[in-house]
Amino acid sequence: MLKIFIVRGFSTVVKRPKVKLSKADVIKRLNYENKALFGAVIKPTAKRKTKTKSTEQVTLPKTTAHPVVESEYTSEIFWQSRNFSRVKTPNGDGGENESYPTGLVIPFTDKELQAITKFPLVPSDRGIVESQWKLHEQHESDQYKSPSVNRILSSTMPEASRQALIRWKTSKIAELGEEGFQLLQKEIFARGSTLHATLETWLSGCDPSEEAIEKTGILWRSVSGALKDVERPAKLIEQKLYHPYLHYNGVVDCITSIKGHYHVIEWKTSDNPKTSVGATYDAPVQLCAYLGALQANGEHCDSRIQKGAIFVAYTSGKPANVHILEPSEMRRYWLQWLHRVQEYWTRYRDGTLPEPI
Repeated sequence: MLKIFIVRGFSTVVKRPKVKLSKADVIKRLNYENKALFGAVIKPTAKRKTKTKSTEQVTLPKTTAHPVVESEYTSEIFWQSRNFSRVKTPNGDGGENESYPTGLVIPFTDKELQAITKFPLVPSDRGIVESQWKLHEQHESDQYKSPSVNRILSSTMPEASRQALIRWKTSKIAELGEEGFQLLQKEIFARGSTLHATLETWLSGCDPSEEAIEKTGILWRSVSGALKDVERPAKLIEQKLYHPYLHYNGVVDCITSIKGHYHVIEWKTSDNPKTSVGATYDAPVQLCAYLGALQANGEHCDSRIQKGAIFVAYTSGKPANVHILEPSEMRRYWLQWLHRVQEYWTRYRDGTLPEPI
């Protein structure tokens, strides 16, 4: 009898009843597992806030996070963070791997930095808004350089996307080696550059040679069917642009008419389907950055240009997707771009820009 009692007591200790976890405990466990898988959340070092009457605090908006998808051959984040234009930007900012200058003087006063998000996409009536801003007469000075559109976008990339890109790059270097990774990058860049060159010939009013079409290969087969409504010769092709008020530069792929309406056009290539504007990551924001720079430039300003178009050619030869952005959508993405510009210059001033990947 005593033995039975001891056995029962022991079994009671071993077979503890299952405890039902509360919602809070479940969330804590999930957070613990996420942290173990992806690492801790990176937070910028907090700075002391000094209250002064003359200085206005700039509140940075939360950057919209995009779904992170990484394929075996190429990273989607890598796809969206690179521009295949063959024309260098005005200050020679062709490569995005240069170290970012930090903690330097910026071209805006605190008041102007706060008001950046109110700058119009198209010229305002009688230029009332623009007249209140400093007009930069050169692209760079000894104190600061005008960043490219790509540099601003990559510097203000959502942290989740940045970490995904770092993981992808690290895994590819481990798989291919440094030299192999460089060759992979060259292959991706060459693919986009070749398509741009063939499209440039076509947009100028000339038909590409058979050699050029053969070199472009499947990408041309993918995009050529989507060009039936695109008018040529184009108004602008691979045009360098500089925003004289917001102090950034870039190269717009094309400005031409589609079905009788002028559009800012961005050409993209992809391995994966881009069936919605959201799937193209920052492409619509990039379009608006170019349109804003064009409209702020006296030489190229044209109030008829208010729409955008993103053409995505596929490496599989699948017919390209064309995403048209109406003026209302362009204004919405323009606001996102202004927030990114504001964040860039604020972090530039504070010396908190991330290192290039």
